[in-house]
Amino acid sequence: MRTGKRVRAIRELTGFTRSDFAESLDIDFMRMRNIEQLKAKVAEDEFYAIGKAIPETVHFLAYGGLISLDALKESENPFARLIYARLEAGQMPEGFELDKIIV
Repeated sequence: MRTGKRVRAIRELTGFTRSDFAESLDIDFMRMRNIEQLKAKVAEDEFYAIGKAIPETVHFLAYGGLISLDALKESENPFARLIYARLEAGQMPEGFELDKIIV
């Protein structure tokens, strides 16, 4: 899965709209759209913004690594807790095969 798709997967895991997610990370909406649509590569500062906001997803974001459900559950980070709650409620976004990367 390409990086832009992983960014979209993380955003959809939070349940945020593209606009809200971009705003919360201080990334321009059009820039976020272009990243998600694979029209632009993720810049270093954007990796940093997402990683800082949701450090539990850094391995997935950077290279498609695994996301620990336990780390999400135990985190004090509101984004991580939101993702955990959505997963526990069965609200996993379709089309990303996230069930294979969330352990």
